[in-house]
Amino acid sequence: MKYDLITIGDVTRDIFVFPSDKEMEKPISRSSIVNKAIHTPGDKFLLFELGEKVSLSDVYQGVGGTAGNVAIGVSKMGLKTGILSLVGRDHNGDEITKTLEKAKVNTSNLLISKDKKTSLSVIISVGGERSILVYHSFRPEEMDIPKNIETDWMFVGPLGQDYKNFYTKLTSLAAEKNIKIALNPGSAQIKDGLLAFGALLRVSKVLFVNKEEGQELAGIQGVANIRDIANALKKSGVELVVITDGKEGAYAVTKDDFFKIGPYPGHRVEATGAGDAFASAFMAGYIKGEKLFTCLQYGVTNSASVIEKIGAQEGLLKMAEVKNRVATYRWPASTMKFS
Repeated sequence: MKYDLITIGDVTRDIFVFPSDKEMEKPISRSSIVNKAIHTPGDKFLLFELGEKVSLSDVYQGVGGTAGNVAIGVSKMGLKTGILSLVGRDHNGDEITKTLEKAKVNTSNLLISKDKKTSLSVIISVGGERSILVYHSFRPEEMDIPKNIETDWMFVGPLGQDYKNFYTKLTSLAAEKNIKIALNPGSAQIKDGLLAFGALLRVSKVLFVNKEEGQELAGIQGVANIRDIANALKKSGVELVVITDGKEGAYAVTKDDFFKIGPYPGHRVEATGAGDAFASAFMAGYIKGEKLFTCLQYGVTNSASVIEKIGAQEGLLKMAEVKNRVATYRWPASTMKFS
């Protein structure tokens, strides 16, 4: 089977917990926080005592992980999509498989381990903000790329430690089969810096990062603007740098073009998966040959829909829904910039 896109990376069982706001209100001073943690001004903290029982106002379970979120998001927009990832032979693995198949994501390359548990995330959500406890069960080297794999695109999400050999395999495969790569590095890759990517960035078509990730990856100290970050990242050889910046919107930067889009309005309930939703819609538009600015519109529109729901996938839109919202929204002139 020939795919439009295969996602690669972690897929997780997500458990969302919502502590009561009153439970999280603590009579604690700023000075006591300063004494307990290394922080920067504006940091927020989630505090509870060791041994304390915290009441929850709600719970929710779903499927997460960038590879899972993007695979489902792109499939929902009508593209032939597969996933290369790993799950355990357990209840959580079964639920992930069922969810992917229901979303018409091909799971023939979803590897099932009889020895390990499925990866898990516990998302603690308070007032629209979240902290995430993550259990990564698998290492990148355990993922085996089939030699007969056929796809136009691969979307490579965050990977754990020991990813460099896997990156080397991807680089060779992309060159051998003329596969286009979209790359969304995780904290391990960003911490290691651009040199750790080897030749993968030089054969990649698209790099997705948020502003903070981009600045760290580019090695820029102090205050940096988007153009400086993008120019530094483009020197790695990647053709298109896409940077998301929360409430400020998103940017797409090539050798010749610089586009900015402001956010699409949405009532924020829970922000998990917003970046993956953006990447899903952007990639669906890009693969279908839409203009870069249109792809940005697709991205922020899909992202705004996801933050209005609990979980990374409940708010994902179909292509027709995205197009309709983009066409009917009166985009403020201040949010649409070209240079």
